[in-house]
Amino acid sequence: MDTRVKLKKAIVEWQERELPPFQQRACKTNIDAPHINDIIGVRRCGKTYYMYQLISELLGRGVPKTSILYFNLDDDRLQPLKGDELALLIDTFRELFPASEEDVLYLFLDEIQNFPGWERWMKGVYDRRKNVKLIISGSNASLLAKDVSSRLTGRHLTTRMFPFSFAEFLRSQKVDFDIETLPFSKKNVEMKTKFNEYLRKGGFPEVIFYPSIDHKELLQSYFDDIIYRDIISRHRIRNTRIFNELALFCISNIAKPHTYNSLRKLFASYTSLSTDALITYVSYLEDAFLLFTINHYDASLKKQINKPKKLYCIDTGLLNAVSFRFSDDLGRLYENIVFIQLLRSGEDIYYWQDQKGLEVDFVTKQGLHPTSLIQVSVDISDPDTKQREIQGLLSAMDHFGFQEGTIITADLFDSEDVNGKIINYVPLWYWLLETDSANI
Repeated sequence: MDTRVKLKKAIVEWQERELPPFQQRACKTNIDAPHINDIIGVRRCGKTYYMYQLISELLGRGVPKTSILYFNLDDDRLQPLKGDELALLIDTFRELFPASEEDVLYLFLDEIQNFPGWERWMKGVYDRRKNVKLIISGSNASLLAKDVSSRLTGRHLTTRMFPFSFAEFLRSQKVDFDIETLPFSKKNVEMKTKFNEYLRKGGFPEVIFYPSIDHKELLQSYFDDIIYRDIISRHRIRNTRIFNELALFCISNIAKPHTYNSLRKLFASYTSLSTDALITYVSYLEDAFLLFTINHYDASLKKQINKPKKLYCIDTGLLNAVSFRFSDDLGRLYENIVFIQLLRSGEDIYYWQDQKGLEVDFVTKQGLHPTSLIQVSVDISDPDTKQREIQGLLSAMDHFGFQEGTIITADLFDSEDVNGKIINYVPLWYWLLETDSANI
């Protein structure tokens, strides 16, 4: 089919169809800024429906639909678009829907990485077409970070998306709450029940909105798509079995310190992967937003690099679906969900350990300054467990000069003075809602 005919058909179809229902997301995108807006996040986390949300906001402000075009570049009906064919899109749209030079066209391009040479084309549009506002999405971190930054320096603003937070999950279930009275309300029983469901199934939208679907089977298919479509196919990885096994090993050992050399030794009995290859493979898992690496906090970048690292996964439901009996390890599930919530805040995240081996799970930093210290422990009713968690937190508080720290638990609301320092205890389900409220 002729390219213009294909494009015209897709444009007319878009104009004729109505927006599907969508769940309001708490993301923040300044669509009025002159910059290109890029929306990035793991596959199936809701980027497309967030674009629909932005389109709905434009329509609500009186922008006519004839000034808005949404294009999904992952749509098989549009393939193969190649070379400069996408350059025909704007002119084809204007042929169908003429407008004055002052009228802005809001162009939404979903899964932009599927179009070769997109960053060069977008730079040309940005520099020469002042009446075109570009909003793009992508499912690969390095694609947007590297290509956008190199060609579009100073021209773009990034919105990071994740699967639903616990607060978004509750809103999708029509569960209302008052964060101020919740600790003393009978409603916190319902919250705990909902939280346990969220912890087990995770926050991917389709898992939430289609409860009749086998969520483990669905999440396994997400994992396979990320591994095979977003990574193996894109990077032309030959030894697919080894890569898949590495991904499963990493996702089954989140929150545990590791070095790349130790990973290499684990696989040495049946593969000759080098340390450099392992580093590259793990970076692919990070680029696809499946896993995230954090470093030990140290003022010396060299020491940070040489210390063991920790890995965390994008979603606890995904962890439970692809890891063997992982749902039995509540401690690491709690730690993972805390990490993802901290990641939403945009702060830098580290762990820290003193010379005696006392550890604090998370140190957050904004700019040059640490901002919070957080321990995660499901149950501290055992005196030895409580003492270990407190000693790790106190050691970090002394090191960083903090007077206050937090221990996140399953159920405990409390605060105590230990050696002149304040330790706050808060249930994970409440901490998630509290931090969401603070970030809105």
